[in-house]
Amino acid sequence: MDPINEVDLVNNPRQWLFVIGMNLLVLTELCVAMYLATSSAEDFTAIFMKAFFGMLIPTLAIGVLAKRRLRPASAARAYQPVEDQRLTS
Repeated sequence: MDPINEVDLVNNPRQWLFVIGMNLLVLTELCVAMYLATSSAEDFTAIFMKAFFGMLIPTLAIGVLAKRRLRPASAARAYQPVEDQRLTS
C-alpha cells in the first residue's frame, strides 16, 4: 500500500481544511523567519535557518500526527500489521 493518499474533500473535509491550515502556517513561519533574519545583514543565513527550521520541524511533526488522527478509520486499519487486522476484523 502506498502511504501517501490524496485528500478526499467529499468524505473528509476536516482533513482538507487541516492541509490548507498547515500550508498557511508554514508560509507564516517563512515570513516570520525572513523578518527576523533581516535584522542582521551579516548573519542573515544563520538567523534565517535557526528561526525557520526551529519553527518548521515541530510544525511538521505535529502535522503528521494530526493528519493521522484525521484519517478515516478504514484507511487507518489498512496500515495495521496483518496480525492486528485479523484480531480487529
